Amino acid sequence: MYKLLLVDDEPIIREGLERIIDWEKLDLKLTASCPNAIAALDSMTDDMPDILLTDIRLPGMTGLELVQRAVTLHPMLQTLILSGHDTFQYAQQALKYGVIEYLLKPCSQKEMEEALLRACQAVDRQRKKVLYLYEERRQRIKSLVDSFNALRESEADAEQLEKQVGELVKTVEDPSLLQETLVAVVIGCMGAGQAEWGMNIITDALHDRRSLEELISRTLLRLRREGSAARSNDFVQQIISYTSVHYADESLSLQYLADKVVYMNADYIGREFTRAVGQKFSSYLLGIRMEHAKSLMRADRSLHSYEIAEKVGLGDNPHYFSQLFRKYTGTTPKDYRRFLDEQPGRPE
Repeated sequence: MYKLLLVDDEPIIREGLERIIDWEKLDLKLTASCPNAIAALDSMTDDMPDILLTDIRLPGMTGLELVQRAVTLHPMLQTLILSGHDTFQYAQQALKYGVIEYLLKPCSQKEMEEALLRACQAVDRQRKKVLYLYEERRQRIKSLVDSFNALRESEADAEQLEKQVGELVKTVEDPSLLQETLVAVVIGCMGAGQAEWGMNIITDALHDRRSLEELISRTLLRLRREGSAARSNDFVQQIISYTSVHYADESLSLQYLADKVVYMNADYIGREFTRAVGQKFSSYLLGIRMEHAKSLMRADRSLHSYEIAEKVGLGDNPHYFSQLFRKYTGTTPKDYRRFLDEQPGRPE
């Protein structure tokens, strides 16, 4: 499903497009039909579209100015211009702002639907690119987690461990990868309830490699001591490992693990899991899913809540996802995205 925002100051144009476009065939949903740019920007704060179709001549703010502002809010937005002005200057400006189609009025239904189809295909390409980059990052973190865990489980003393950590840190260009990796190691060893601890101990040292090495070394030594409770039962560690890989499976539950993974009584493994990890499996799984949801939001602000919910094993119910996200983080997905946008150094 693709979301489209339509902007034109002529009611007859808006109503005509709403009527003649085969929205179902294109898998398009019209999120709003606005008479001016200000109304369009207001609409975008409530429901971010994938595609913007706008006239150039609008009251108060031109369509090109709208495109410029809209793309700042949503860099992956695909934009189309529908204009009655066949001038080179307008077309040149449109290209400058990344407009993918410049259509002239009057425009036939066939021309419009073909242009919208190309816009949908462009949205697909952008989504695949983001998901590829996210998957590439996830695999890199997984590799680092394995390396960190190998160091944690080794018999190296503090001095040797710090030296080995230093060699590993040198191979990582993006310090935020180290932060996410350490959080994953903490979660895997001590439970999702300790995720904030893993995040906080490293945040202040993100731009100081030496401090990073010392913090990571101390954390691995601490996990070596305190994480033993979570590893006391082999089947508990098996559950933790399985969950870290299959958290996006909607059918994942304590009963599923009992029947399909560890082949033990569900009540027993539930009690032992709670004793070893310090929280119920349902809470642990929610923590895993919410941390991955936060990672997805950090990677791509334009992902809709229903898309994130699907990727973390919570179906496609955005309302349910929002309830769980707020319960876990204390804030809504929308407010969390706003918080991310306000952070210094965010990509433009």
